[in-house]
Amino acid sequence: MKKIKKINTAKRVKIILEQDETLVSHGGGILIDEFIHRLGLAEMIDSAVRVKERERGYRESEAVLGLAVSMITGGGCLDDLVVLREEETFKTIWRHGDIPHPTTMGDFLRRFDLGHIRQLESVIAKAFKKVYATTDKMSTITIDIDSTLDEVHGSKKEGAQWAYTGIRALNPIMSFIRENGDWLHSRLRSGNTYTSEGAVSFIRESYHKVKDLADVINACMDSGFYDKEIVAECERLNIGFSITADQTAPLMRAVNAIEKENWIQIEDNVWVSELWYKPTGWHRQYRFVVRKEALPDKKQMSFFDNASYRYHVIVTNRVEPAKELVPFHLGRAEMENFIKETKYGLSLDRFPCQEFHANWAYLTIGMLAYNIVNWIKRLALPSIYKKRLIKALRYRFFNVAARIVRHGRHVVMKLAQGIHRFADIFYAYEQILSLQFR
Repeated sequence: MKKIKKINTAKRVKIILEQDETLVSHGGGILIDEFIHRLGLAEMIDSAVRVKERERGYRESEAVLGLAVSMITGGGCLDDLVVLREEETFKTIWRHGDIPHPTTMGDFLRRFDLGHIRQLESVIAKAFKKVYATTDKMSTITIDIDSTLDEVHGSKKEGAQWAYTGIRALNPIMSFIRENGDWLHSRLRSGNTYTSEGAVSFIRESYHKVKDLADVINACMDSGFYDKEIVAECERLNIGFSITADQTAPLMRAVNAIEKENWIQIEDNVWVSELWYKPTGWHRQYRFVVRKEALPDKKQMSFFDNASYRYHVIVTNRVEPAKELVPFHLGRAEMENFIKETKYGLSLDRFPCQEFHANWAYLTIGMLAYNIVNWIKRLALPSIYKKRLIKALRYRFFNVAARIVRHGRHVVMKLAQGIHRFADIFYAYEQILSLQFR
């Protein structure tokens, strides 16, 4: 008869509930709290945003900042607000009111209409000016503009439509400042919206948020924004634009007619040139800059694959030489990383509500959360963290276990002795305390 081996089921670790009101798992939230306090965000929100119909209940700033800090510390949906709500000790370091219950937050978001979203956007624009006033005026700001698709599953959401990729989605358009990664502007759109739809007013709104923050404003866009009305608006606003052009047959005939001696080699198998060209239906000629790359030899080619070069054509009103402008324009690929940060760093590819404007408000609060982290990173963290992603900063700075104790009028945050990041957290806190926002 086969012996049955007994398995030791004795627990090596016993899990119990400890009623210790000094422990907190998000001790680094003190950095977020202090930065928000120094910037005066709560006061700006309460003076500009009027969503509630009655005075009782949560203030607008409590709801907005409560959701923002939940996003920063890892909350990926409204239900995750419970994590911060359950930590009584977190209230000791968080001075901006109670963290709303998920159902309360859902009700708050559903009260938003377009006017309320504009109010919240005005707060973010004002915060931008206060943050940028702490450093010397930038000589140039480059606005990178693009749209993305956020797939929608489950119950039907307003605006969720079948996109060209075959998924049901919402389609936000976004603009970022290339030089520092700040999220400048956003607008939620239905999934079947064409890329350039509404782009003229979006560019105008983005421009007015930064026109006083730098001497020169440039904008880069891909071929989805290749449109004469967008070009005209950029010229009217004195924006230096570069837009990837559609490679239409007439345009490519003009490109292929460029004389050999007019191509300048900028790297192995890559050349640049330029021409003046008037697209069909446009009012005048524009400068087009061309990048030509030799394709590697192929052992097998399809019937249609007979080209020996790959082209990238850009329409622009800028005057820099082609060998400088082409690499600069292609630098807009960094925009993809900014968008990834919104999705994978803050879970902003998932929308919590069925109502369209509620989800737009959620996206706008996410934009505020993103910028709070980016500003802390730029103004307060040690230089080695300047290019770290939100997930890395969350793990190293914000979600840090600590013990919070009171000594008279002071609050003391105690970290474990072995935490090697203590010096970095202390440095960041001191830097935030020294910030003077006007």
